[in-house]
Amino acid sequence: MTAYSHSRLGTYIQCKYKYKLQYIDKVKVDIPDTVETFMGKLVHEALEKLYKDLQFQKRNSKQNLIDFYLMRWEQEWTDKVLIAKKEYSEDNYKDMGIKFVSDYYDHYKPFNHLRTVGLETEDRMQLEDGNQYHVRIDRLACDKEGNYYVCDYKTNNRLKAQGELDEDRQLAMYSLWVKNQFPDCKSVKLVWYFLAFDKEMVSERSEEQLLQLKKSTEDLIAEIESNTEWPTTVTALCGWCKFKPICPTWKHEAELEEKTPEEFAEDDGVKLVDELAVLEGQKKQVSDRISEIKSQLVEFAKQKEVQAVFGSEKRVSVKGYEWLEYPKSEEFYSILKEKGLWDDVLGVNGSKMQKVLKKSYDELKDYVNKELKYRLSLGKRK
Repeated sequence: MTAYSHSRLGTYIQCKYKYKLQYIDKVKVDIPDTVETFMGKLVHEALEKLYKDLQFQKRNSKQNLIDFYLMRWEQEWTDKVLIAKKEYSEDNYKDMGIKFVSDYYDHYKPFNHLRTVGLETEDRMQLEDGNQYHVRIDRLACDKEGNYYVCDYKTNNRLKAQGELDEDRQLAMYSLWVKNQFPDCKSVKLVWYFLAFDKEMVSERSEEQLLQLKKSTEDLIAEIESNTEWPTTVTALCGWCKFKPICPTWKHEAELEEKTPEEFAEDDGVKLVDELAVLEGQKKQVSDRISEIKSQLVEFAKQKEVQAVFGSEKRVSVKGYEWLEYPKSEEFYSILKEKGLWDDVLGVNGSKMQKVLKKSYDELKDYVNKELKYRLSLGKRK
């Protein structure tokens, strides 16, 4: 029996090789927190304190929360926290967190429209396959009518679209747990607080949608547990991956970063790639020039009304042929099916398609365009 979480499933979807290293091989990599993660954690702590104290009838002032946030910053900050965007300083990120806490406080005070049921919940939801799903909710709240609210704080600088939230797996899976845990639950609303924008966004799922989501989650888990291949996937997220230095896609780059300029220049991989890049550049130039010359030869042959052009030792034959250009669309393929031509073209190459189109041109002339193309072949001069 395994406890799966949203982040665990997300890792598999993002990169199967990363999943293998993190959850199967359990490779430990000493990577410092990023400043974004660090700041987000402390903002969560400040908002958790806000609602935890309210449960004990203690209402913090806005300044109390900011002071708590700053105290935790001073306690936890080390020079090992990674600031990737060098144009911004520690103070810039610290001030961002202060603004997030302050804006939230002003927006929702006096914090009495909902009752807090749980903070940073830690629980497991049983799945049909015997596995469990990890439930960790920033804040779970309810009103007097039996409506429950699964609340999630976001400190990143990207505001998600409503459609993206309506497809979100994490909070929707949590709503299944809420429905199982609280018999008085009439509805579960999924709430995201995008703190950088002082904006609240809400989504809700039907029973049918939740059942489909649960099944798709269990299907994904079944795929993971039967998987035997762990390829790497290159995305923009690779730059933040803690396994990048040992990933086969990026390992050589990491090795080069440790070399001196002299060692870098002598690296066999660097030499081969640099040479290949030069040759590929030359290849493109040659290919472009060949295409240009062929076009000029066609024009020359048309002007001279000849079918062969001679050089010092070679000659080029220039022959025109009819080509029918057709739309690569489902609509056109449907027309072929209606006219009983689909079986003739299914899976065939371009030249066979041309034969079929020419044979049935009268039926298809409204959909295809005739073009005159030229075939050039270089041969010996006789």
